[in-house]
Amino acid sequence: MIAGDDVLTVSDDEQLEKTAETNGAATKSKLVVEEEVDLGGPAPVETAKLTSLSDLSQNGSLEEPRGRLTITITGFEKRGDGINAYLVYKVVTRADNVIGYSNDHYDVWRRFSDFLGLHEKLVDKFQHEGIPIPCAPEKSIAALTKTKLNGNADDQMSKKIKRRSAEFVGLRSISSEIGDRRSRALQRFLRRIAKHPRLASDCDFRDFLTLNVELPKANSTSALSGASMRRMFRSVTETFSKITTHMDESDSWFEQAQQETDEFEELLGRMISVVDGLVAQRRELSHGHEALAKSMSMLASCEENTSLAHALSHLHETHENVALLEKIQAEKDAIVLSETLHEHQSMITALKNVLNERVKVWHKWQTAQQTLTKKREIKARCELAGKLDKAAQLREELSACERNVDDAEKEFKDVSAVIREEYERFHKIRKQELSEMFVAYMETLIETQEKVLKHWEKFGPESQLIITTQKN
Repeated sequence: MIAGDDVLTVSDDEQLEKTAETNGAATKSKLVVEEEVDLGGPAPVETAKLTSLSDLSQNGSLEEPRGRLTITITGFEKRGDGINAYLVYKVVTRADNVIGYSNDHYDVWRRFSDFLGLHEKLVDKFQHEGIPIPCAPEKSIAALTKTKLNGNADDQMSKKIKRRSAEFVGLRSISSEIGDRRSRALQRFLRRIAKHPRLASDCDFRDFLTLNVELPKANSTSALSGASMRRMFRSVTETFSKITTHMDESDSWFEQAQQETDEFEELLGRMISVVDGLVAQRRELSHGHEALAKSMSMLASCEENTSLAHALSHLHETHENVALLEKIQAEKDAIVLSETLHEHQSMITALKNVLNERVKVWHKWQTAQQTLTKKREIKARCELAGKLDKAAQLREELSACERNVDDAEKEFKDVSAVIREEYERFHKIRKQELSEMFVAYMETLIETQEKVLKHWEKFGPESQLIITTQKN
């Protein structure tokens, strides 16, 4: 997840205009995210620290990290035309003393389906073990259509915002809002993986970051593919299975964990709704200041009193600057608050997925026990009926069934232990990241209000001049 790199820091107007002019000549969109910027709050903006599997002690705690992995998405560009158009993202990785990485710098281009393919591979490998896999951004059919049709129109104010807030959003040239938003989401996804000791050491993840070749196209990740439809059908089937089947939970810890997870998901959903409303209201406020600025400009142009016209002109500039700051703050609200909260919501989804995996393993264990019981009953009937040959054959089957029961029980205990560890890890990270998020948001809010105050203080002498003129 991105935090600090996503937080926009608006510098002085003159410096921003120079930055916009310098960056305006870029031929392709670039998302530059610097690790040193740490305003966005949540921990995933920090460098991902890696440990190998051997770093896990018996109680599941992590030893001192052996390496440092820094992942950034520094650019995106559109390739192809028409219906064959798609976006690719430049993934830059810096490895510092990380096992399995022979070089200290890698940069590769990956398309969106490659990220989804990586997510599928990690789910197949680790989710059944009880390890929650960070959710990849969803593939939107609407976004896909916009990319292919190149529906890319911004009004004049939006373009001015993006130029003057280039330092904040980390963009030198924006050609697609979709690419901008997805770049941050995909970077969060990769960094979340890199911060997990088990997932970070996976060979598929390492190949994704280091192999400077085009990966095989993952057709199963297509929004309209047959595999996508099968996944949807399987998801519906599993949902009905959860409703119809019930697990007799004997562990109060897991019962409480499930309840806490559901409650946190509900509260997080409410908070996201409030934050989205905040973003919308701040954008409306920006539009209101912009409309008022235009009215002041029209009044100044037709005002006969020179001093009053001069003051109205300055008032127009003040409202225009405030509108710009409010719009930039709305961007900050969306990036620092909304996107971070949405990522935590996806983390809750990943955690619930592994809790459901535990239920599946429990059902597998119960099925094995039921099969063993049936085999024993059949063997007993065969012995009573004198069918010794069949009874001997059933004894071998019983041995296999007993092994299946033991294996299923061991798998259930192992999955439960891993989920306990991951649950505690998740809540520790959640507390830290949400705390940093709110601190970072308050810093950006204070910074914006200080700049608004400066603009009004700058207008103060003009209002005094009107009063003086009237007295004379």
